[in-house]
Amino acid sequence: MTAFESLSSVPHLEPVFSAIAALNPHDGPARSLAVDPRRSMVLLAPAGSGKTTTLQQRMLACLSVVQRPEEVLAITFTNAAAAEIVERVINALGSAASGEVPSKPHEQVQYQLARLVLERDAQLGWNLLLNPSRLRIMTFDSFCASLANKTPIMAGLGGGRTSDDPALVYRQAILDTLKSVNDPDVPEALLEALQAVLTFAKNRFESLVPLFEVLLMKRDQWAGRIMSLDIDSMAAAVTASVERTAEELINEISGTELEQCMRCLETSSGHLEGLEWAANTPALTADAGGLEYLRKFATFMLTTTGTVRTKVDARQGFPAKNPLTKNMNELLASIRASGNAETYARALQVLATLPDTTFPERSAAMCRHLTVVLRYLLANLTLAFESTNSLDFPEVAQRAIQALGDEDNIGDALLEEDRISHILVDEFQDTNQAQYDLLKGLIAHWERDDHRSIFMCGDGFQSIFLFRGADLNLFTSIVEAGSFGPKEIEVNRLVVNFRSLPGVVQWNNETYEEVFKDSAYPFVPSVPMREGNGGMEIHALATGPLGEAKAVVAEAQKALAADPNQSVAVLVRGRSHLRHILPEFKAAGIEVRGQDIQPIGEAAPVSEVISLIRALWHAADRTAWLAVLRSAFVGLSWEDCLHVAAGGQVIRDALRKEAVQANLSDEGVQRVTAFLAVLDAVERSPRGAELAWAVKSAWLALGGPATVDSGEMDDVETIFRLLVEHTATGALVNPHAFFRAIDRVYASPKAGAVTVMTFHGAKGLEYDVVLIPGLSMRGANDDTPLFYWRQVEGNFTIVPNLGDLDPTTPESRLFSFVGGMVRNDSAQEVARTAYVATTRAREACHLFATIDRLEPEEGDEIKPVKPTAGSLLACLWPALEAAVNEAAPGAPLVPQSQAGVPSKARLATGYEVKMPVGVFVPAASNDQLPTENELNDELREEEGNDYRAKIIGTAYHWFVEQIGKQGVEGWSVGRVQSKSQAVASMLRRSGYPGQEVEAGAARVIDLVCKTISCGHGKWILQARADMGHELQVSAYRNGRWVHRVLDTSFVEDGVYYIIDYKTPECPEGASEDDFISRQVERYRLKMLEYKMAVADTGVTQQIKSLLYFPSCGRLAEVA
Repeated sequence: MTAFESLSSVPHLEPVFSAIAALNPHDGPARSLAVDPRRSMVLLAPAGSGKTTTLQQRMLACLSVVQRPEEVLAITFTNAAAAEIVERVINALGSAASGEVPSKPHEQVQYQLARLVLERDAQLGWNLLLNPSRLRIMTFDSFCASLANKTPIMAGLGGGRTSDDPALVYRQAILDTLKSVNDPDVPEALLEALQAVLTFAKNRFESLVPLFEVLLMKRDQWAGRIMSLDIDSMAAAVTASVERTAEELINEISGTELEQCMRCLETSSGHLEGLEWAANTPALTADAGGLEYLRKFATFMLTTTGTVRTKVDARQGFPAKNPLTKNMNELLASIRASGNAETYARALQVLATLPDTTFPERSAAMCRHLTVVLRYLLANLTLAFESTNSLDFPEVAQRAIQALGDEDNIGDALLEEDRISHILVDEFQDTNQAQYDLLKGLIAHWERDDHRSIFMCGDGFQSIFLFRGADLNLFTSIVEAGSFGPKEIEVNRLVVNFRSLPGVVQWNNETYEEVFKDSAYPFVPSVPMREGNGGMEIHALATGPLGEAKAVVAEAQKALAADPNQSVAVLVRGRSHLRHILPEFKAAGIEVRGQDIQPIGEAAPVSEVISLIRALWHAADRTAWLAVLRSAFVGLSWEDCLHVAAGGQVIRDALRKEAVQANLSDEGVQRVTAFLAVLDAVERSPRGAELAWAVKSAWLALGGPATVDSGEMDDVETIFRLLVEHTATGALVNPHAFFRAIDRVYASPKAGAVTVMTFHGAKGLEYDVVLIPGLSMRGANDDTPLFYWRQVEGNFTIVPNLGDLDPTTPESRLFSFVGGMVRNDSAQEVARTAYVATTRAREACHLFATIDRLEPEEGDEIKPVKPTAGSLLACLWPALEAAVNEAAPGAPLVPQSQAGVPSKARLATGYEVKMPVGVFVPAASNDQLPTENELNDELREEEGNDYRAKIIGTAYHWFVEQIGKQGVEGWSVGRVQSKSQAVASMLRRSGYPGQEVEAGAARVIDLVCKTISCGHGKWILQARADMGHELQVSAYRNGRWVHRVLDTSFVEDGVYYIIDYKTPECPEGASEDDFISRQVERYRLKMLEYKMAVADTGVTQQIKSLLYFPSCGRLAEVA
């Protein structure tokens, strides 16, 4: 009997199923079915329903029935989610291993499942607690990488590293493709296609590059289907869609006031000029004549702002005092009175731009040209990846699918030990087409009743990743069909909300039943499980964005005053919505923490360092030099800066001219003199030509550290590290890559009482109090693409942008029509992002909207507020309209110029730079000892050339640094092993060979486990008040600066200890003592440098330097 045939019954799980079903009467049975490993299922799990717990329980149930733990594959979208599930499973097993039965019923279920897994573990020798890496819980990206790396020939995958920023590779592929237009040997089809595309771009290569870059970033959404694109089928799909849309709109306006307006226009056309088009109104059909009439009628009925006309006059061909004019205006008045004006306006807007039912030949020709260009572009991208020995995540995913093969030739990609029996997919509503194809490929050769299972959990109302290709239709199609590949799929739904108080749940139920009433799938209300008071509060303010920011801060202060221990979060739709809020929190003295919120270059101290980099890199960069002069660490006044810049000279040269200095203030002369002295000292240094060294030295000597706080210092150090990485030869060879790297980095998260996140970042999280500002603000507008692509009537369709300025051409109408579908998809997602945001709240949620209402004139009624189109307020308007319109107008608008907090003050003139331990300044002279180069060569030589060992060492150092900061007392072997996925991710990011990552991560985990289990390791990493990790120390010795980084340092019993970690293993067969002796001798000079550098910083205690070898648990003093 095979493993796949052994699950007809699972008697050991039946008591667990019964226990889960009995936990609550609302959805207990559904949760019980969801845990059953025999069932393939989609579990509809709304926000707060305990989805992750159910997923974990199913994972444990599946582990209890397989022969190897690798047969169970759980796939998530983020490393954090994967790590959380690993930690939950390992913790459950660890708790069960203790034998202590919990008292709470839901914890008892977890305990029972974990005990069953431990029994299986003991029976088959898995040893999961010591080998958590055998749990296959990973992201789509990491699974694709592992699949492709195990079958490199089938996947066409070499040893390339995965790049997080492949923009330069994209650019190379794009330029290689476009430059083919000048190649005499280029195929005629490509030449013709390139000429057509370049004609569209008016022969400007540079305008095409960003358009193609976006396409390549999203190619997993179109690349697989562009190769087999059938223009005729696509045209037929567009025709069907236009006809269906027209018929729906015709049905919508038939028998209404709009049809009466048509009859009135027809009557008027025989008597009034300019209305000839309305004569002989045709039958309202979707043929060419009917569509042409409907477009003209809709255009007539709409104002330039897209609303239904309120009256007609001579400008529309209706003269005053004419009975026909009176009749038409009465009809228009009846539309206003009916309350249907907005509904009619939406229908007319679509009718006015509806394309013809025939696919324009120019559009079809451009589709063919684009298909040719894109095929060559993809080929050039493959070549560019090979030439740079790199890949991006879409490429890895595509090659993993390629490794699986087609449905008639599948399975070789999965070696016997990798065979999968059970697949669990979290957040399935966020899958894109490539991920969907991957999953379908994995189960393609399963059998309907072979007891292998696929479990997909998700919530269609939390699908908010359209920008990365998430296709909600893939999720709903499985729900509607009840099948996926060969498997029949059960659909079950959770309804209990364990997260929020009843008031929050009730508001969300009522609001989103209304918001989603026209959705293709029903919104089902949740049942609150918690008890208590709490709910939603709407803040409608007429005080502008700054007043809204102050209100947000005030509510946060109230929440923290009521309970300092509760979690408070500010959630925003876009980072730009925090422009006023972050400064207000800072002004109020409230620290905030946020992940990926503020681009690192936007913080003033960091932008000043970046200006210093630009200035020292390029002497003629006047903007950068002036920014440096205005920085806090130079501090020249605006007036003095104007004098320096007046002559249009190179700023650095101008600073040295007597004529310029004569015009400066006395303070300005002092500041310029001090600045030039530092620049001269840097230049004189032997390392002055090394940009990274020069910038950091200058910044430190100018007093830069005194202008930043501890959090800002972390960000500045990040910039310095990036600069070092991009100046391996001393010079900044590729500035474009360096500044792109800066653009992709965000300021480091700070410790704070209030969390600040985007809606997307907060998905899956929860907070006691949630504050949601910016309801009145729109999201960012997308650039117009080279072409739209979308499923139209079930057919993959592309519609090109021909750049026509006339919006009434057939090609423009078609592009606008499909673009409208794409924009409608985005509009529907706005509602879903609102749902995600408001359902994060446990106790209370506050919504903030700024309203723009004019004070009424005397005797006039107050005009109701109209939400901005595309805003969250417009999306939630059915629920919020009454509350917003009842709100008081509020305080007067605050001028926007008052927003923000003054920048950090300049350093005082003559400021004495006091250098902290761990930093260095340039030498006043360039005297060197004759032996300095020899010493540097020797120190570099000891680093070796094994880059794998270096990456392992770096990962080990990082891990023990984290343990040391927290104290080794809180770490167990099990906890260390649960971080294997995080270590693997770190190795992968560092360029460790993909096929060796698992072994490399195991090596790091083994070293760390040995460290915390070893007496010496525990002594080194125990918590101490004055502990230092990766501490930088520098001293000026014998005419040169010595700069070193100490792995760990601390003072104990009057001794200053310096610990240096060494991760090499003693060679097999060699004496451990001899190995240690050789290592001590090898690093003697380096450790002496450490001791001397520490002593020169003012340390008076006895200093001891020790080498620690985690592989053998030895500690050796270097005398």
